[in-house]
Amino acid sequence: MLTRDSLTAAEWRDVRDTPHHVIVAVSVSGGSPFDEMLERKAGLQAVVDAMHSTHPLVREIAVSSNIMKAQTDVREWYYTLPEDRRTAVTLRAKALESMGRALDAISAHGAPEDRLHYVEFIVALATRVARAAREGDLLGVGGELVSQDERDFIDRLHGLARVQPG
Repeated sequence: MLTRDSLTAAEWRDVRDTPHHVIVAVSVSGGSPFDEMLERKAGLQAVVDAMHSTHPLVREIAVSSNIMKAQTDVREWYYTLPEDRRTAVTLRAKALESMGRALDAISAHGAPEDRLHYVEFIVALATRVARAAREGDLLGVGGELVSQDERDFIDRLHGLARVQPG
């Protein structure tokens, strides 16, 4: 099984930071600031829960120092953007770009099973974030559990996962 030691520092950064980019990308898909907070909390909990994964690379993502470094990297990247570029479109594009690089690294150094474990982790994480708060509700009444924007983004993650390196 693929481990962190098999990756370069840049590849590891992409693998480690992608879950955090995905959390942000899903959570900005709509809803109130409270919804965003609930979704980001659910995402962080999903990353922490990865400590129980059977895959060593996914488990390593859940180490507290790696979580803190990934959050710092994402925050630093975000604040380098001009204010008019701090949009949901930019955040989603960054998450997809990061996911693509992470999958390339995993495919280059690991087996198809390593890629499968990582993809399942990322898609489950995105789904958990999307389901953490209802979009468009009024005091918990109405709305939809997973918004169309969230479904579209998760579909794009699935699309990246289906593309095999050539």
